[in-house]
Amino acid sequence: MIYMDLEKIYRERDIPNKYILTLVIAARARQLSERRDLSGDEKYISMAVDDVTNGRIAYRIVDPLPKQENEPAA
Repeated sequence: MIYMDLEKIYRERDIPNKYILTLVIAARARQLSERRDLSGDEKYISMAVDDVTNGRIAYRIVDPLPKQENEPAA
């Protein structure tokens, strides 16, 4: 197993915390697992961490839509 310093990664890539980093890595690993053109022995998680570490992945945090109040019946 390869040791990866997640704290160093999220600080260098300007990711707010390790939980968001985990979500970004998991989403990328899922994308990679769904591709059929990948071959090799490297694990999807390792490839995803490498993508994040080297800046090949961009992410954004989407704010939830504000709740709309029901309009009163006329």
